[in-house]
Amino acid sequence: MSEKTQKKINSGLGVGPMSSEAIEAVFRYAHFHRRELMLIASKNQIDWNGGYVNNWTTKEYMGYVVQMKKKYSYATVRICRDHCGPGFNGINDLSDVYKTIEEDIQNGFDLIHVDLCHFHGSYDERLKESKKIIEHTLLLKPDIFLEIGTDENIGTNYSLSNIGEIEKEIDFFKSFCEPDFFVIQTGSLVRDNRQSGSFNKEFVEEASILLKQKGLKLKEHNADYLSKEEILLRKGIVDALNIAPQLGVVQTQFVLNKCSIYGVDTTDFMEESYCGGKWKKWLDKNGYENKLLCSMIAGHYHFTSDSYKKIIECLSKQEDIQENIINMFMDLIGHYENK
Repeated sequence: MSEKTQKKINSGLGVGPMSSEAIEAVFRYAHFHRRELMLIASKNQIDWNGGYVNNWTTKEYMGYVVQMKKKYSYATVRICRDHCGPGFNGINDLSDVYKTIEEDIQNGFDLIHVDLCHFHGSYDERLKESKKIIEHTLLLKPDIFLEIGTDENIGTNYSLSNIGEIEKEIDFFKSFCEPDFFVIQTGSLVRDNRQSGSFNKEFVEEASILLKQKGLKLKEHNADYLSKEEILLRKGIVDALNIAPQLGVVQTQFVLNKCSIYGVDTTDFMEESYCGGKWKKWLDKNGYENKLLCSMIAGHYHFTSDSYKKIIECLSKQEDIQENIINMFMDLIGHYENK
């Protein structure tokens, strides 16, 4: 009997591996609190040919994961591929998606999220290609956990009339595989450094009932910056939440605040973060002239830069800055876990 038939994923939280400190915090939290967690790497963060997180390839990333597993032996952390589809790393070639999956499975990933929302083709063609990808994935690892459904971070508010469309899509996937999670557009939306969406409770409740009837769990993406009240509102309805950009922003904020305390110059790092332009993806009503906000929400894309490393080196002379970042992340994970 395979692991999958014996046990489902028992985690209600997926955390983006935005930095080494974020990854260690996930393992440390899972170890000390005996809570199963998920690490959800997107293709632009970590991939077979590298990514912005430590410039790691999939193999190098998993080498660090192995170290964490040895260090935190009681931790149960599922290693997941988030948004596995064309376009998420600027490459629209499907062969790049297959390469990602092959490397993921070869290096021991537990779950693949198949997401072809950026596929250049019709809806039917997207479903057809999704099926091909999933069948190839299952051929390589029959007991791999699967997540399906798209998420374009647009804060779509569906109505109850859309339930039929979702059921049709679920039935299509269940005709040839057994997905574990189905991504539902709940109305949440990350913009700037805040949650700007609105939880569509009536629709999500009906979707949750449908998914449970089909034997699937409901996954909500873009759950960053939720208050405790907003998290409790999802209890019993949403089975799992994903957070990622919030971790990058709070680490940047934390480091910048420490620099203010100790008089460490951040000019080069802030300028590099602004000029890199990665903030354009997250910017809402605030304009590009708000350089502080733009730099702050894009800082995590530049944690491997010499300017950031110089800051960390300076701060490390004052305190154990990396340990303090990990502890800060522990508190953030606890905010979502202690529901």
